[in-house]
Amino acid sequence: MGGAMMAAKARVKFMIFLGALVIAVPGVVISVSMVAQFVAYFQQGADPASIFHGHALIIPEAESARWVGTRPMDGTAPSLPQQEEIISAYWLAWEALSRAQQTDNLSDLPTYWAGAAYTQVVAGMPAEAVQLQSHSGHTLHLSFFSADGSVAAFEDRNFSLVMSIHGISHSVDATASVVMTLDQGFWRIRQIEVRYHDPN
Repeated sequence: MGGAMMAAKARVKFMIFLGALVIAVPGVVISVSMVAQFVAYFQQGADPASIFHGHALIIPEAESARWVGTRPMDGTAPSLPQQEEIISAYWLAWEALSRAQQTDNLSDLPTYWAGAAYTQVVAGMPAEAVQLQSHSGHTLHLSFFSADGSVAAFEDRNFSLVMSIHGISHSVDATASVVMTLDQGFWRIRQIEVRYHDPN
């Protein structure tokens, strides 16, 4: 009798153990999966630029974009690496705008445009008949660079835009007043005012 009771208790304990195991295994699998995802996310976040789409430090050719003045009257002068980061991000912002107008895909714009500037470029997206084909001759004159290296303001004077309007190319010159901010390790255009020149 006592042996039968002991065997029954053992079976009950074994059934409880199996039930707990059935419940625990998926939990362990899910936990391991979540930890793996967290580690992957953490590793990706270790690179500040990784939150942006397709960013790479690309220094444009001098005829495409160059610094003309980098010593503002107010603020400090950026180092050479900082100058390269700013001009690269600025150049890529125009490239992203051109791609968006040609493909109607705006997903890459937040990589390079933020705040009021992003709202402005999205609201100003032209009709399909008008597309930005190319931009060149950007000459950047720095007017302000913050002491903490997170804000830069400059003038981009007399650059050229080639627009396709109903399949016909038109060239126009413009000047832009630009404010860029350092956002999680990457420079983005925060404010921009573009003034087109009267050809006459």
